[in-house]
Amino acid sequence: MNLYLLRHADAEERKPGMADADRELTAKGREQAQRVAAWLKRQGVQAEALVSSPLVRARQTAEPVAEALGLKIIEDSRLAGLRLTAEAVRDLARELGTAESLLLVGHEPDLSDLIRELTRGQVEMKKGGIALVRCGNLAPGDGVLAWLVPPKLQE
Repeated sequence: MNLYLLRHADAEERKPGMADADRELTAKGREQAQRVAAWLKRQGVQAEALVSSPLVRARQTAEPVAEALGLKIIEDSRLAGLRLTAEAVRDLARELGTAESLLLVGHEPDLSDLIRELTRGQVEMKKGGIALVRCGNLAPGDGVLAWLVPPKLQE
């Protein structure tokens, strides 16, 4: 399976009385989201499903990607920053009937932790960064990090 992992783009700071889930993308974040969407399209990325955290900043990052790749956004609370595991992704893929490729839009440290669990490698996902992990069974240690592209290299 090709597992594409996209960290949400740059978001506004939390204001007094504002729920973390309601933080929106900044102008820089909207630009990052557009740039990663265009980059993914240029690379010929094809995913069977695009699943996003329900948090506003992740959803706003997913929107231009979904448009560029011709996908609809599926929101799932497992991507909301609670501890995303290989088992949870395997369950999600099974529920969606996805076998070849899945694009997830989420948060840190979940995405880096998931990459570490799948590949046994240490990475840090930048805001707006995208990674591709290739794995057979979505099992711990089963994956290979094919690429990790920070926003500044998506031009």
